[in-house]
Amino acid sequence: MKEKKFGSKLSRKYRLTIHNENKLKNVLGFYISPLWVILSLFFSFLLVAGVLYLIVVFTPVGSLLPGYMNETDKEELIRSHIRMDSLLNEVDKQERHLANIKALLSGDIVPDSAKNSPQPINAENISLEATPAEEQFAKEWEEREKYNITSQATNIAELQELNLFRPTQGEVLRKYDIQEQHYGVDIAEIPGENILAIHDGTVIMSDYTANDGFTIVIQHRENMASIYRNCHRLLKSVGDKVVAGEAIGTLRNVTDTMSNRRDYLHFELWHRGKPLDPNVYIAF
Repeated sequence: MKEKKFGSKLSRKYRLTIHNENKLKNVLGFYISPLWVILSLFFSFLLVAGVLYLIVVFTPVGSLLPGYMNETDKEELIRSHIRMDSLLNEVDKQERHLANIKALLSGDIVPDSAKNSPQPINAENISLEATPAEEQFAKEWEEREKYNITSQATNIAELQELNLFRPTQGEVLRKYDIQEQHYGVDIAEIPGENILAIHDGTVIMSDYTANDGFTIVIQHRENMASIYRNCHRLLKSVGDKVVAGEAIGTLRNVTDTMSNRRDYLHFELWHRGKPLDPNVYIAF
């Protein structure tokens, strides 16, 4: 009985009249019910909420709201942070370079002693010869690119104009020497330092090998490939797109006491199946 009474009250109609007091007559009048008022308010709320949602999502008004950021702005913010970090590294490198020049000019540092001061690691028991996997990779690369008439031939001289990032900080322990089949450079590890992609590209290999530890290979648009061997940990997988200066791996931490690991990063640069001297294209 109570439910019927409540339903009848909701559907009960009331007459709403607008009366003109000066003319003493009704100007407008219509019937309404409590149920009609409730439904009208509900659909009006949905309409206003929908309009506000469309305004926030599809107009620049949403960027004015605190804490709201679209995907484009997020990607641009990440790129800006990467560029800022790279610029800070370049500024720090330039400041240290100027400090060394000032010390040399003032006589505080003797050039010969400064040149011979770094002590290379003992690598007598380390084999730096090309592995079968490396030789197979070079052979496949040469065969694949040998008859590729659709790809644009990149002039090696043009690669020098690219702004290639340094893969990691640290002293170069061993340089590129094609006579000894040493197709890259060995860079001393700085514990906890990241390994950075030298240029935009796509990861085509990310795996562990018995001879070279964790290895990652990046294919770049300029018919160029970069190889990073003896990593401590890999951060990218095959098929991932990377940008210049992005972290693709890490070096060992200070607390890492693995005695069977080499304490340097081996970096190689290849162009159309032929090795390049990284010192020519990257400022170490």
